[in-house]
This record gives sequence, structure tokens and C-alpha cells, in this order.
Amino acid sequence: MMLQIRKGILDSEKTDIIFPTTLETVQTEMRGLEEFGKSYGVVRSVSGEGPAQLLTGRVKVDDLNTEAGIQNLNRLAKVIDNMSDEMLKLLSGALALERAANLNDVLRVTDSLEQYEFFPQIRTDEDLGHFLVDTSFITGKFSFPEKTRPYLDYAKIGAEQRDTLGGAYTAHGLVKRREEAPVQEEAPRAVVLTLMSLEQSDTLILPASVEQLEQAKRALEIEDFSQAVIAGIDYTVSCLGQLIPMDCISVEDANEMAHCLQSLKTDGEIMKYCAALEVEQPSTFTGALDIAIDIEDYELISDSEWEYGKQVLRRIGADDEIIDTIDGYMDFAQLGRDSMADDGVRRTEFGLVRRLSKPFSEPEVGQAML
Repeated sequence: MMLQIRKGILDSEKTDIIFPTTLETVQTEMRGLEEFGKSYGVVRSVSGEGPAQLLTGRVKVDDLNTEAGIQNLNRLAKVIDNMSDEMLKLLSGALALERAANLNDVLRVTDSLEQYEFFPQIRTDEDLGHFLVDTSFITGKFSFPEKTRPYLDYAKIGAEQRDTLGGAYTAHGLVKRREEAPVQEEAPRAVVLTLMSLEQSDTLILPASVEQLEQAKRALEIEDFSQAVIAGIDYTVSCLGQLIPMDCISVEDANEMAHCLQSLKTDGEIMKYCAALEVEQPSTFTGALDIAIDIEDYELISDSEWEYGKQVLRRIGADDEIIDTIDGYMDFAQLGRDSMADDGVRRTEFGLVRRLSKPFSEPEVGQAML
């Protein structure tokens, strides 16, 4: 995510800051712009570039001067940088709908996107009027005889219902609050899908119940999810977006994946899954799902060769008394190094990991092996 800071709204003197970053880096950039720019003056404006354009006017200079502000921007950067185009459009519309004026407003809306829905085909009151009449005609909510429909004032119908629906038009379509925010008492969200059919789009929060899946089908006006396109997927754990491929993805498999992710209760278990993905490098979504289902076949281990050597002894039946007795007479670290090689332990960004059923195969070029 990139932000530009300027001395004034229209000032050509500017500097770019890439987030995530640190408070020290930001303050250094700001001082450089203020002290060494062509004209004298303090930084007065902040604007977003690329996907971060939706932050223009909502991030203040004061946000760049505190550790809390930088941490909030860093958190926001990780979310925005991993959003699909559809989710960015939804976020932009939700911010406009809620009249988000500052960074706290942006974070609040971003953390509750499941409460909004997006209709790319509705951009005017007339579009809304047509949509309401068509869907009402189908469901029987209102009675509009077919022969009267060419004479209806669709723009007036849309204008009268816009405030009732709680929506706002954007350049990309209508964004409105959901009539009922999704309730998932059994488990919080793990995956957010953006779905598109020929006429509709919808966001689906996973894991979802059978009834919630059926509601999504009705919203998309389809009988089967094969009739819709998965336009984007977002994970609560952002790094999964780079590790899990989209090939061969289906709504049903995505829902099962969400259930698997919910079963990973601790950060350590999530890191183990990420480490397994980094080593296994599945080529399809179903391959990544198989790893999630078999997650107990993997183990994150300590970086300490000395401790790993002791763990190997425990595996073959040695208790702590025996290990304490031979301590000083045995090279635990050497045993650990040799055993790591035999066990196929692999180093990843998320820690050392091994596969229990059989050692990992030899690494490809660029992969790390101990």
C-alpha cells in the first residue's frame, strides 16, 4: 500500500511511503520533505495511490506521527494489498455509505465488510427501480401486471426506496447494508468469497451452514454454485492468499477449507499449516485442502539442534532421567543435526517443519533444507 505526503493539497513536492513500514521511516521521509524541499512548509496532506486511493482524505498527517497510527496503517496495508478488485469496490462503497472520515472509521468498516453487499449492475435510481420491480415481480412481494411495466417510473421507484434500503451509489455500483448481518455463532469467519453470476454478485462468509449456502444461491439467482464465478477470495490469515492457489477451487471446497482453518485454534497451528504449504507447494486448491485435512501429519519443531536431539531420544523411549544422566557425555546437538537431515526437516518462513508419515522429498532449487 502506498501513501503520498505533500506540503499542500496541490503541492507538487511529495514523497511516497510504502506500508507496512515503521514510525522512524515515516518521520525521516516527512522531515526530508519539509527541510530539503524546494519551498518551505510542513506536510499538510496525505493521499492514497493505487488500491489505497480509498484512503485519500481519510488518513491525516497526525496518523503518521504516532506509533499507534503507523501500526493501524500497517494492519490496513496487509488487508488492502490482499483484497480482490471486487472486495476493494465493496470497501470503497461501504466507506462512502458510512461517510468514513478518519482512519478509525476505515478500520471499523474494513473489519465488518460482511455487513455490506455489492450490486455492480445498479448505478442509478432507474437501475435500482428496474431491479426492485424485477425481483419483486419474481417473488410476488408486489403486484405489477406484466402489461403495466413499460409505463412504470423506475427512477422514481428507485429514488423512493434508496434511503429505505440504506444504500449508496458508487462508480462501480450500489453498496448497501445487509438486512440481516450474517450470524455465525459456531465459528467466526475464516474465508470470504466474492461470487458473481450473470446478473448478480454477492460476498459469502465461510464457514457457512447449509441454509446460508442456499441463501447465497438465491441472492445470485442460481441453482448451483457451478453457475457462478469465484471472483475473489480473502482469508482472515492474510499470508494464506499467497500460499493457497485458486486452481480447481469450488464453493464447497472453500467451505470445507474454512472449517479446517477454524479447527486450527492457535497461532502455532496456523504457522504449521503455512509452513507445510510453503514446502509442499500444492498446485491446486484441492491440494491445499488435502494438506489442511491431514495437518496432524506435520510438526513444527524447535530451531535448537540440541533440543531436537533430546526429542529424538524421547521418541525411542528415553525418559528425562536417562537424558539427564547422559547429559555431558553425549553430543545432543550432533544427534539433532543428523536426525533433522534423516527426518527431512525443512526451514520455512514460518519455522522448521517436518512430515511425520514420511520425510519431505528433496527440495527444488530455491527451497531451504537443513
